[in-house]
Amino acid sequence: MALVPFLERDQIPTAHPYDTAQKVVGRVLNFHKTVAHSPRALEGYVTLSVALKEMKLDRKLRELAYLRTAQLNRCRY
Repeated sequence: MALVPFLERDQIPTAHPYDTAQKVVGRVLNFHKTVAHSPRALEGYVTLSVALKEMKLDRKLRELAYLRTAQLNRCRY
């Protein structure tokens, strides 16, 4: 169980970030539901996701960049 409860669409003041997350990702992830405690943070994250998705890098190259960045930062996933 999460220490911070997940918020559903009807529990946040503005549903716009939820709708955008749904459109960009295809569904609203638990991460989005957690970050929704700060609607500004959720909107910022979703805006960043949209910008990254619009990059002109090939999808495989973009994923490689994400993985290499995670490796350099010693992320454990």
